[in-house]
Amino acid sequence: MPKDSDITVLETVKAVLEPLSPFTDALSGEKHTTLSSVLPLLWNRIYECLSHEQSDSALAQEMKEKITEYLQHRYDDLQLQLLLNTATYLDPRFKNSFVSLKDDVKQSLVDEVRKMGNDGSTSGAQLSGDSSQVRPSKKSKSDLKQLLSTIQGEKKEKGETTSSSQAHLSASDELNGEFLVYGQMPEVSAEDDPLSWWKSNMGTLPQLSEFARKYLCIAASSCSSERVFSTAGYIVSPRRSRLTQEHVDMLVFLSQNLEMLTSVIHFRNTNPSPDPLTSATC
Repeated sequence: MPKDSDITVLETVKAVLEPLSPFTDALSGEKHTTLSSVLPLLWNRIYECLSHEQSDSALAQEMKEKITEYLQHRYDDLQLQLLLNTATYLDPRFKNSFVSLKDDVKQSLVDEVRKMGNDGSTSGAQLSGDSSQVRPSKKSKSDLKQLLSTIQGEKKEKGETTSSSQAHLSASDELNGEFLVYGQMPEVSAEDDPLSWWKSNMGTLPQLSEFARKYLCIAASSCSSERVFSTAGYIVSPRRSRLTQEHVDMLVFLSQNLEMLTSVIHFRNTNPSPDPLTSATC
């Protein structure tokens, strides 16, 4: 039987962690870009929830301090900061507002182009970002777009935009040109889909669209991979212990992609136009 002191501790833990729940749910999604949303959320919302209040107990203050210290230590890593800034720069919603290492990001992209020997003109691959083709999640979670839209508005109102000066980079003329063109484009609304934006601008920014496809597909958390392990745990039960590794892989793959397959079939049935992929192979 819990004591009164135990109930008080649980209530304090709930009061401290509950405001962070919307951010956890939003960054755990699989059907929208999440890595580029980390810096905008950290900019104000998360640390604002961890600020001290006069009504906080000693336990609540200690918890907030520990969480803040952990987050600061976790995101102090230079490589992680570069990765987050790169993904944010390649997100047309936040490229001018939340990127603090813009020069480093550009130099990193130039180095990648040189390393791949990709200084010539490249053709952008198609990005899949039509949100209308994705079925909504059964569980109603906090809307990441709504959170980011609010943060974007506050950032623009305060006028705290980072410097947009162009760095002197020794990349190819084509990539430098893409940097200039992309820098002159205005930020889009936080409710827009960045993958759809890149799909529309793939012809204008072929190399940057390749980088966008590479970085914006990175998940901000390990929740998606943990869901795959949970699915495998449900499939490999004691009653099905004789399943081979090949069959387990196939069943897990089908389980994780069945909803996507259903959406694709529905889209093709409602849009009888020929599929460019299948038509290209015919």
